[in-house]
Amino acid sequence: MPGQFNYELRHKYPHLIGEDSVIWQRFISKYPHRFSTVDYDVHVGRGVDTGPISDSNSKRYWAELTKKRIDIVGFKDNLITIIEVKKRATLFTLGQVLGYRFLYLRDNPEIPLVRSLIICSMIDQDDILVLDHYGLDFQVI
Repeated sequence: MPGQFNYELRHKYPHLIGEDSVIWQRFISKYPHRFSTVDYDVHVGRGVDTGPISDSNSKRYWAELTKKRIDIVGFKDNLITIIEVKKRATLFTLGQVLGYRFLYLRDNPEIPLVRSLIICSMIDQDDILVLDHYGLDFQVI
């Protein structure tokens, strides 16, 4: 199950802007063989129920618009990694990654294991302890 994009430096990355894009470029430069391919802006979950909207196209559009969005999913051999890129990793980031992993596995039940990785430029000691406790990988770049 390869990703749509080669894992390489690019001029622009779908879904990543500003500082997040710079952090991702530094990560790719430092770890050029970490992944083979990647997907960007991966939608997971069902999105918001539109309730009384009767038009099926509008319902579908609204559901797609309100789905959760994973920054990056990396692929290498049989390993799949959900990646969240942030300038500063916090407990909010922990919640995002745990939620994304749950939804990704629910949406893709044929996949037995998915890893998570937070890539950031800053993280404080308390947040490091919490990430370690939950077994979540992070990389400060």
